[in-house]
Amino acid sequence: MNSLCYDEYKNLVLEYIPTGDISVDMNITNWLELADFQQQGENWVFPKTKDLVKFISIVKQIKEFFEEEKIELDICESLQNVVNNSVNKDNYQQAVEKGLRVKNECPVCAKTWPSHDQNQLKECGEKITPDISPNFKRKLMPYQKLSVSHLLAVGNGANFSVPGSGKTTITYAAISKWLDDGIIDKILVIGPTASFFPWEDEYKLCFGKKPRSIRVRGEVGKQLPNLNHDLFLMHFSTAMHRVAEIIEFMSNNKVMLIIDESHNIKSPQQKTWARTARAIAPFAIRRTILSGTPMPNDARDLWVQITFLWPYDFPLGNDITYMRYAKNHGIGKFKNALDPLFTRIRKRDLDLPKPEFKNHFVSLSPVQAEIYNVIVSKTLEEIYDMREKAKLQRFRVAKMIRLLQAASNPTLIYEKSDEFDVTNEEFGVPKQKVSLTSIKHESPDTYEKIVSYSSKEIPAKLVEATKLAKELLAKGEKVIIWSSFVTNMEIFENQLLKEERPILIYGDVSKDEEDEDNRDKRIQEFKDDPNPRILIATPASLAESVSLHINSKTGEKVCSNAIYLDRNFNGAQFMQSMDRIHRLGMAQDTKVTYHLIIGKRTIDEKIDERLWQKFTDMSNALNDSWPTILDYDGTREEISKEEAQKDFNALVDHLKELKKDLEKEDGN
Repeated sequence: MNSLCYDEYKNLVLEYIPTGDISVDMNITNWLELADFQQQGENWVFPKTKDLVKFISIVKQIKEFFEEEKIELDICESLQNVVNNSVNKDNYQQAVEKGLRVKNECPVCAKTWPSHDQNQLKECGEKITPDISPNFKRKLMPYQKLSVSHLLAVGNGANFSVPGSGKTTITYAAISKWLDDGIIDKILVIGPTASFFPWEDEYKLCFGKKPRSIRVRGEVGKQLPNLNHDLFLMHFSTAMHRVAEIIEFMSNNKVMLIIDESHNIKSPQQKTWARTARAIAPFAIRRTILSGTPMPNDARDLWVQITFLWPYDFPLGNDITYMRYAKNHGIGKFKNALDPLFTRIRKRDLDLPKPEFKNHFVSLSPVQAEIYNVIVSKTLEEIYDMREKAKLQRFRVAKMIRLLQAASNPTLIYEKSDEFDVTNEEFGVPKQKVSLTSIKHESPDTYEKIVSYSSKEIPAKLVEATKLAKELLAKGEKVIIWSSFVTNMEIFENQLLKEERPILIYGDVSKDEEDEDNRDKRIQEFKDDPNPRILIATPASLAESVSLHINSKTGEKVCSNAIYLDRNFNGAQFMQSMDRIHRLGMAQDTKVTYHLIIGKRTIDEKIDERLWQKFTDMSNALNDSWPTILDYDGTREEISKEEAQKDFNALVDHLKELKKDLEKEDGN
């Protein structure tokens, strides 16, 4: 008789008697090896593990596998009790039924939600009253109420609403009820550092008082089990090194565990953080995950996130089966399992005022145009001469960066001509270093023009950005200038906008709250100053959890104007940067304006075309009721080959078109 049980060392031992059917026996052997079992004599052994979730998963998978093969398997009583006790800790099936009911049945008019038109959705949304605490002070928007009711119903749920829809407020609304009922008494948020301030700030808005909060990092992590606060904030990397402390802390308290920007968990193959999430999940009383884009790579990103919510029930099945299916088919057959566990507010549900886009086409200054045209010619020659090398992504990125530098400010080429580190935050490309051939050896005359460029003229795009910024200040407006290059930012700070005292934020600005000067303080200075101000930033430095549209303390408008000095092919960063000033909470009569500075006859024109293509695709995804594969946060490990090829084709088209135009002009 086949049997499954513990041994004296708490290893999982499978005693398996071959059936004699070669096909069946081979399937079982292959599966056991894939599941990390080790053959010891006639038995198969799965080593003792502290990962209770993985342990229960293996037991359930073996049982299901043997049932599918119609082979008898005896599970010893002690092991069966462990499985039963774990599975019964949370009532998963009841949560599924409640979740579906909330998502399908309108409590106001008794119709199904899908049968509502937009007006009915708004009307019923206004009348819904989620069962939250009277101590909750913030007014919920109609489209947020369903998500609050859903989280209260399922207990452990996901909020996949689009960025800027109020996921933090929704979560706090549900928490208010659980705090009143004594279900939880502590809140632990694990997420990016940028999310810490919003969690602290919105706590005050939601509960009318400042939280007793602590940011857990470094040596503070050792003291976690002994700390007595209401709100605990922890970065992903800290959590990975403090698993034991987190488990002890949650074992001694009734904790609501929140994973913010949960797409960072990714798939089981991303072992360190995925293993951490699974290890700590069982010890929380309530769990939720928050992400506007839960699948930055593909559908495989979902398994660990959903399993984190219900660690003993595996809503998406075992990881091996799910990964195989999801790789080729996406969510597909798992939609019914996923549907009860999440809510999603779409971009159009926010009913935000439509923004205005203004293109400012700028002719390059004479010397800059000469430099740019030479670089175009040289770049096209390099692509033709090095066809095999031109297939490499790092080669392509190097050429793109050099053109961006020339179109923005040729001085940048001189400063970074020997080596440009494209792991730098501005470009959102795969980790690598790119060697840029020195212009000095390619074209001495052009090199001399680049070296002396700053003494001859001010780049045309910087002149235009300065003019626009000063005009907006004169109207009493605040404005943010986006640029990919820190050198340009410093030129604004020290020369062109020196009297306007701009605030700069980029990768080297500290995020540590204990530093006298840090990112959060600079953001607050920009938001709190009642006078017109200029903020200059790189898109990546304000990529997540940052709102610049209103002041949460006063409710007053802060900024509704953005100037884009330069952009690259990174569509995710472009979308994110726009959302910094176009978000939930803004008045309907707010006029949001994006000023796009585009160098005539430069790579800017092709980048603009490609970004609008990506903007359309991303907008469609953000308005889908189902989470789709979307790298809105720029977290994808690799740019897809198809996407990279389209970007490169656009670059080559620009080079060919400009060279053709220049040859025509020379002929005349």
